[in-house]
Amino acid sequence: MRLLKSALVRKLGAAAIALVVTFLAIELILRATHLFGARLSWTMPDPLISWRMVPGAAYWYYEENDHPITGRINRHGWRDRERQPEKPEDARRVAVLGDSFVEAMQVEQEKTFLSLAEERLGGEFPFGVEVMNFGRSGATTTEELLILENDVLDFSPDMVVLFFMPRTDIEDVSRETAPETLRPFYTAGEEGELRLDPGFRETGAYRLKGFVSALTRNSALASLLVERRRKRLMENVAKRYEEEEESLGGFLTLCTASPDEAYAANYALNKRLIGEMARLCGERGCGFLLVCMETLAYEPESEERYRSIDPSFDGDFFDKDLGDLAAVLGVDYIGLQGVFRDDFLERGKALRWIHWNYDGHGVVADALAGKLGTLLK
Repeated sequence: MRLLKSALVRKLGAAAIALVVTFLAIELILRATHLFGARLSWTMPDPLISWRMVPGAAYWYYEENDHPITGRINRHGWRDRERQPEKPEDARRVAVLGDSFVEAMQVEQEKTFLSLAEERLGGEFPFGVEVMNFGRSGATTTEELLILENDVLDFSPDMVVLFFMPRTDIEDVSRETAPETLRPFYTAGEEGELRLDPGFRETGAYRLKGFVSALTRNSALASLLVERRRKRLMENVAKRYEEEEESLGGFLTLCTASPDEAYAANYALNKRLIGEMARLCGERGCGFLLVCMETLAYEPESEERYRSIDPSFDGDFFDKDLGDLAAVLGVDYIGLQGVFRDDFLERGKALRWIHWNYDGHGVVADALAGKLGTLLK
């Protein structure tokens, strides 16, 4: 009996060793080759904004573009070159808030609209201009307000730029319509006061997220498995977006004479949050520039297709309406809908993959640098 037990223990031990060796071999292969798109995660949970990027972490990103994008998150936790908290003497500093379009993992850092705008402005201002990236994938005006308060203002910017994405910013600002609810939410009281609900950080799902995040930062295999699940979820979201475009549902109803009540309420909350950002910037003595990103209708055939579904569709609705909001708030404004349409009509080039392609970043850089060149003087 002892001999049998001893033999069983040896077999189990050998199997365990073989399993560990196999796992290590797979892990090394995935890290070395990025097979199946495997990569280590560079994100971590955050009790304020749900998650953020790990300071100093390396990233490898291969989506939309035809080659991988690599680099390193700066020591402050943003996809940007290293910046000092103290503003350089006589320099002008611009802080840019937004979602994945601002984070811009799809192109090399030096080819993002932020770097291109900084380069263009550098030739105009002898004292130097810094265009700082505070974009985070999936961020909405809720997280952006929190980032402004807790991250951006510490860098003493002369100008804060907010990139507003009509689709996701409107959908994700409310727990009732957001696909992902493991995040903070603001609500507006009867007197218009903003109330923050940070309850997500007390949930079991958030605690589990911390455990999973630790695994994905240290194991390419674990990260690959989690990424596969994320991509399936994103495919479902993409299908829903296609259905909205085919029926003019969701946020697109706001561009028609029959706006959806829930999305109209979400949009009103977004405006309130934008107003709060503008107020905070005013109190700190820095300028505020609101940028309305283009809808998918900047190509004339897209607008025509939408109008064939609902003749009241107005592809310029957000451009005009947020321009009116900027005027009421007394802040500066860029509407990219018209900018993208004009460029497409002139050159006939697509400006997106899903996110902006290289041409799209160039168009945004020109618009931003042109506006800032006037505002910073």
